[in-house]
Amino acid sequence: MSLIIENLQFSYGNLSVLNEISSYFEDSTFYAIIGPNGCGKSTLLKCLYGYLEPASGTILIDDKDIKKMSHKKRATKISYVAQSNETGFDFTVKDIITMGRNPYIKRFSSMSEDDIYHVYEAMEKTSTLAFKDKSINELSGGEKQRAFIARALAQDTKFILLDEPVSNLDINHQTEIMSTVKSLSTDHKRTIICVLHDLNLAYLYADYVLLMDNGKVHSIGKPENVLTKENIKSVYKTDVTILQDNTSKLKFIVPKK
Repeated sequence: MSLIIENLQFSYGNLSVLNEISSYFEDSTFYAIIGPNGCGKSTLLKCLYGYLEPASGTILIDDKDIKKMSHKKRATKISYVAQSNETGFDFTVKDIITMGRNPYIKRFSSMSEDDIYHVYEAMEKTSTLAFKDKSINELSGGEKQRAFIARALAQDTKFILLDEPVSNLDINHQTEIMSTVKSLSTDHKRTIICVLHDLNLAYLYADYVLLMDNGKVHSIGKPENVLTKENIKSVYKTDVTILQDNTSKLKFIVPKK
């Protein structure tokens, strides 16, 4: 299953946000979308999900235009974890995750055995089963984020979009969430498209990095080919040093003093 963007353009009124965005997202791959604040990352994600309608251009899933899909049909193809997942209702974690099955349940019908299977499978894979009966409002930031990722997994879509899933989380929860998301692509054959601010997390977890600048794709490719000193200087207007740990051989991006 493929996801293709062709010449996507979007504006808020007279403000152009996305300009001629074209890209191809491979199957079972982790993509990180990065770029400065205001470059269009979250807007691109919302267009892919269908929350926003582009002014022009096309988004294709298996050569089918998502604009011609019903909302319910689209929800069987793409799931979305927003940057902010607050809810004003006192749902349990299980309730939240069960909502991922809504596209498959007919009106006035109950969940099938298959629906129940997907809900419990999602809880097991995201380590949310232990607090399934807790109120979503009682959870820590990391637990809450895992619950909403589990909802996306229960939705059983090939494409999972995440908008800054580790913002405002401590380093322990960041690592936990990113490892969970990574496993969805490596172990469960999902295509992950994830907006990130942290360049080092993109370097560490992504198979491919899409670097945006002023509403356009600046570059896309393997992290080591995109997250170069030259590209970061060009887009972020910041000088950095790229260091390598002698033991793990992992690389880290550090701003120059």
